[in-house]
Amino acid sequence: MHKLLKQIYFIIFFYSLLFLNTIGYSIEVSSFQPEKRLEFNELFPQKICDDIYSNSNFGLAKKPEREIMLMNYINLKKLKLNETDAEFTIYLDQRTYSYKEPKLDLIIFRSLSDDFSDQIQSITERITKAGTKKIVVCEYDLASSLKNGKFFDFKMSFDNSLKVLTNENPQLQPKILIYYDGTIEYVHFDEEIYYAVPEFDYRIYPFDSHQFRFSISSKIYENLYFENSNKFKLLLDETKKNNYLNISSPGWTINRYISYSAVDSLTDAYSEYSKHSIKSDLIMERNWLPYLLKFIIPIIVISLLSYACLYISLSHGRATLLGTLLVSFVAFNFVLIGRIPELPYVTLLDWTILMGYLISVLSIVALCVESFYLTYYFKGSVKKKLSKVTVFFKIAFPIFYISLLLLGFQKFIF
Repeated sequence: MHKLLKQIYFIIFFYSLLFLNTIGYSIEVSSFQPEKRLEFNELFPQKICDDIYSNSNFGLAKKPEREIMLMNYINLKKLKLNETDAEFTIYLDQRTYSYKEPKLDLIIFRSLSDDFSDQIQSITERITKAGTKKIVVCEYDLASSLKNGKFFDFKMSFDNSLKVLTNENPQLQPKILIYYDGTIEYVHFDEEIYYAVPEFDYRIYPFDSHQFRFSISSKIYENLYFENSNKFKLLLDETKKNNYLNISSPGWTINRYISYSAVDSLTDAYSEYSKHSIKSDLIMERNWLPYLLKFIIPIIVISLLSYACLYISLSHGRATLLGTLLVSFVAFNFVLIGRIPELPYVTLLDWTILMGYLISVLSIVALCVESFYLTYYFKGSVKKKLSKVTVFFKIAFPIFYISLLLLGFQKFIF
């Protein structure tokens, strides 16, 4: 019997370590199919585009000469939350903002009027047949165009971001696109924006959900407004219909993603101006099922096993089994270290582990009491009292454990 119990203890301890090791190195993979990026091709010959470029000087002005409505488009492809470093990263596949410039329409018309080649006549015929002037005709490098004052610099920025990284691939450098109808579009590809994570509420961890907001604004405060483009509105609607599955968010489920134009009043020297921006709100819920299966249920099961040890006699190895179960609690606690920042309060998962520790310690105390009396005072009257005390332990311990567990859950959830 003793040999069989030792084998059982060894098997429990071995598989506990194996299970925890699997948890420690498991990763979550989220399927993600990125949105198809639009491919832009020049429609006009290079000579015409060079002529349009040389006649464009929209960036020489320090502020817009008239009211401009910037139409925004943001293709969000991935979210990453690094909780140990308190860092939140968003990955954008593509970001654009555009507006219609009447003067550019005139520049395009003049450039085409000076060219009577068959190629231009053919292009004009194709545009007429297309029935729309919303066609890309030229593209330029954004950085050099702004530096040379050819196009207006709106000084766009991600508010409160730590840093912004862009793709170094020459084919994916920011561009300015010119449309036949006089629209100027600023296009950015593959951006990574890093933010410092605000103080999230982890009290019901791992069943927690969090809200995050990122904002894109301009440092131009006069004659400038923001609005979502029709293309962006369609993308948001499609993303919502797909339950946000086209946005990769390992370890999290996106419950809400909205984007809207906002106006904030400025203070001090700029009090007469307003800051216009595009704000995006995200609500993310932690994928709690892996935590339930890998941590909470096993911890509760081990707690029940600790209580069940009260029904095993001392001669059948109760002390060894209790010691093994207590080590399992320590192992679970060790695996959870570093998953979230150090907090000044107890989370729901911490409370569950703490209650597991409590039932194990109480079972060990009961073991010590029983062992002490059996060793030194095992007589008739003492035997009856010990039997009553043992029955009391068997009844009181589960009531005490369940009451404290539910009390803690009620406190955290409500």
